[in-house]
Amino acid sequence: MKKKWFVSLFILLCFYTSSVFAQNNSTPIIYRLTGQLFSLPTSGEISIIDPLTQNEINQISLSRTPGEVLQISQDEKKAFVVPLFDNGLIVVDLFSGSIKTILSSLLIYGAKQSPDGTLWVLASIPDNQIILVDPKTLITLNVLTNITKPRDIVFSPDGKKAFISLENNNILIFDTKTRSLLSTISNLPLGITGFTRYMELAISSDGKMLCFGTKNNLFFIDTSSLQTVDLVTFNNKSTTSRVLVLFNNNNDAVYVCEKNGLNLYKYTLKDKTFSTIFISKRFALQDMKLSPDGRLLYISDFGGKSIIDTLTDAVIFSVTDLPQTNSKASEGLALAGDFSIGQAPSLQTTAPAASQQIAANQAFSIKWQTMVMPQSYSIASHKIELSTDGGITFNVIPGAEQLKPEAQDFTWQVPDIETTKAQIRVSTVDLGARRASSTTMNFTISRNGGGGGGDTQAPTVSFLSPKGGETFNSGDSLQISWSSSDNVGVTSQDLSLSTDGGSTFPITLANGLSGSAQQFTYQIPMSLQSNQTRLKLVVRDGAGNMAQATTPSNFSIMLGADNIPPTVTISQPTQSQSIIAGQAIQVKWQSTDNRAVVSQALLLSFDNGKTFSQIASFGATDSSFTLSNIDRLSFTTPQAIVKITAVDSTGNKGEANATFTISPAITNANYQTKVLTITGIGFMSNVNNNIKLIVNDKEVTLTPSNVSNSSFIIKGNKKKLNVVKGSNTIRLVVDGIMSNSIQFTF
Repeated sequence: MKKKWFVSLFILLCFYTSSVFAQNNSTPIIYRLTGQLFSLPTSGEISIIDPLTQNEINQISLSRTPGEVLQISQDEKKAFVVPLFDNGLIVVDLFSGSIKTILSSLLIYGAKQSPDGTLWVLASIPDNQIILVDPKTLITLNVLTNITKPRDIVFSPDGKKAFISLENNNILIFDTKTRSLLSTISNLPLGITGFTRYMELAISSDGKMLCFGTKNNLFFIDTSSLQTVDLVTFNNKSTTSRVLVLFNNNNDAVYVCEKNGLNLYKYTLKDKTFSTIFISKRFALQDMKLSPDGRLLYISDFGGKSIIDTLTDAVIFSVTDLPQTNSKASEGLALAGDFSIGQAPSLQTTAPAASQQIAANQAFSIKWQTMVMPQSYSIASHKIELSTDGGITFNVIPGAEQLKPEAQDFTWQVPDIETTKAQIRVSTVDLGARRASSTTMNFTISRNGGGGGGDTQAPTVSFLSPKGGETFNSGDSLQISWSSSDNVGVTSQDLSLSTDGGSTFPITLANGLSGSAQQFTYQIPMSLQSNQTRLKLVVRDGAGNMAQATTPSNFSIMLGADNIPPTVTISQPTQSQSIIAGQAIQVKWQSTDNRAVVSQALLLSFDNGKTFSQIASFGATDSSFTLSNIDRLSFTTPQAIVKITAVDSTGNKGEANATFTISPAITNANYQTKVLTITGIGFMSNVNNNIKLIVNDKEVTLTPSNVSNSSFIIKGNKKKLNVVKGSNTIRLVVDGIMSNSIQFTF
């Protein structure tokens, strides 16, 4: 008997150990970095959290304060952690809890695994390296050099390409198999020196769209053409002006998180709307991760964590679980496993019963039963709503907006109304954003046992802020608050704005706000200005009764200081495009500004940007120009640059460059009487007139007798010129730029 008991205990302990440290691929797990950020000696840990309950099931000590980057290996056996302000990459064995440090001589900015499992490590010091590491053996496989200050990296879903953002406004695209550079996306905004995640990248799950996030801008880049197809400017209020970006699973929206700020936004690509979906009421936001099934967005702030239902953008869970003190604070997140496991909860309302008569102005106990299936998400909260029209409309009962997960009853103060068509709806949502609800049949609410008439009492509403007399700036976030209530319940609210003292309210801020909403944040457009601004709120209850309120007096919106330069993107010529000498060049671009562009100019450089000449000036709306009849366009140029500048009304200047190559072209070749004559264009260069002749893939060392921009003449016998009987192939290399090949017969 003792032997059997010992064996059972041993098996249980083994199962517990493996389940705590090394989860199998079907078990969902949240990994969260916490650390002592502001005290000595520093320390930190990986907190391992069960998503089904949000309870911590284990901690692994790191002995050093972790940074914001946490990467879990694909086999979920190791974690890779970037330490805060310290060298090396921490490697954690999730089975045993042991830790070691690799690349200890380097200051690391980040680490991500490619789809084939290789770990790509972004090194800061030296600041021009990416180290490729085998996550199983921790052996360095390759080192990519001359990559100046890498900041972030994402991989195409098929694993064939790596996109790497740099501090110097470029994105490099590498072939992950050959480790070779495929192309470069240039002319993006510069990063802030030393900020590890200022140049944030995200890629859609279909690989078609790349999002590049900077302080106040989001660039959406088509991965096929490498052209910017959308640009979003927003007011980033974080203390460090940093931003995190993340596509949703449908690729129709991007989540935008203020790193070290309080706001989480959502940008919808189809209708181009940018909205606030979450404001932290506690501490600065640190990280966000999307569950693999796309249903849950996990948010980590310095002192707590939250979960957002991505189908409704509703917050289903939010808790403060860490003190933002010298003792502990939270940083990065990582997810692993199958988050789609389990089943939705079930719920059955038991009271009030069908046709039951309840007295108005009395306390009544609403009762229900909630069931959670094994290995399913725990309940997050309950909500109770009342209908007085037989279930056509419902309104949340005050005090029952978000009841505790364990609640199975609620004491309801029945309102002073009469109706024979009352219904109660109890609903619940679990930590996996799965919902259930149950609605009663009709019951009666009566006064003194009498029959039911209906709700004829209108809601009440008044503004709390602003009330009038205040001054705001365009670009500000206007915090609007009010008080609205009803004897039964407010069902919907509409908010609008007037710029003519309340004569009209043409600007709709929000329609159909929930009855429980008592505040709204309005991002004032940069172009909005008025000293006769007022707000109007229209409030309705379930019976159709309506009330409205306007701000008591005018408030002002002044034009805020504009220090945002215009944004310029050039679509033609494309980066590193090769153009034949003498050809006309079509230049296409787009200039946008938070207010308005007033003037533009096109400049051209033939010496890699050392000097520029202005070719043309434009108004605010021009977006194309043809470069022609410029003598230097007919000369070979290793690096020519077209620059577009744009200036706004306050003098802010933005610009973009596109680098291209002007190549020589051969049109004809002839060899007679020991003289080889070649005609074409671009045989001279704007920089150095170094010219080489290649005949049948061999360089000719003879000196030409005559060279002009359109002809090349060289004398020599066929042996010295590498000429053979029959067909011959020739090329010219001018200033390092190779011409086309052409054949002639001898």
